[in-house]
Amino acid sequence: MKRFILLIVVLFSLLGAVGCMNKNEISESEIENRTYIRTQVTTEDKPKENSNVDINSGSQSESKNKNDNDNDIQSISSFIPTGWHVLQKSDGKLAMAEGDLNKDDITDKVFVIEKSDQLEYEHPRNLLIAFGNKDNTYTLSIKVEKAILLRNEGGAFGDPFQDMIIDRGSILLKFYGGSSSKWFMDYRFRYQDEGWFLIGATLGGSFTGIDGNVYVDEEDYNLLTGDYIIRKYDENGKLTISKGNRGKRQLLNLRNFDAAADNKSKI
Repeated sequence: MKRFILLIVVLFSLLGAVGCMNKNEISESEIENRTYIRTQVTTEDKPKENSNVDINSGSQSESKNKNDNDNDIQSISSFIPTGWHVLQKSDGKLAMAEGDLNKDDITDKVFVIEKSDQLEYEHPRNLLIAFGNKDNTYTLSIKVEKAILLRNEGGAFGDPFQDMIIDRGSILLKFYGGSSSKWFMDYRFRYQDEGWFLIGATLGGSFTGIDGNVYVDEEDYNLLTGDYIIRKYDENGKLTISKGNRGKRQLLNLRNFDAAADNKSKI
């Protein structure tokens, strides 16, 4: 009888051991699967073993950008008076852009310079546009004193100069400012009829409705055709869109443009 009881105990012990082995095998399999998935993601993110990754590539890229900036400034240095410098934007890049602006298949440059010997927030700024020549030199097309807002003209937001880009053969000046409510002004200038003229404008601002949401009003004007689109929200967030044509008007010359003035009446 004792032998029979002992045999049953041994049998249950063996079954328990087999069960534990199977449980361990499943757990290890699950762990391997999770590890495999995790490793797959990790290995895809890692560089390949034989890829020539330079740990100094970041510093080399910064050095290249600095050299490019130096070369760009050198090419227009004759237009920068003593005590002035090319403006640096909020993203750290220089306020410079290049492209073909007079349709002669030669790269032209537009840039903003700022005077250094004034109060911190009252540095005068000038907008300059230079046409490229075949011999890699540049000829100044225009220099404007009031086309760029100053550092102290953006309200609580700070410096209102957002960007300056060349887009579709024209120059786009972008300004942005305000505090809890923000405003923006985008002006597009193009070279035509031997001069620079304002051909488009997008003006707008944001406000907080009674529902707590922020809404953005926008007025977009095509000054070449007279077409306009105005998008306005009421305090409840209801949008009204108005479209129409005001007819063509005399275009504003860049020489007479003042970014700080109320230009809506001139648009």
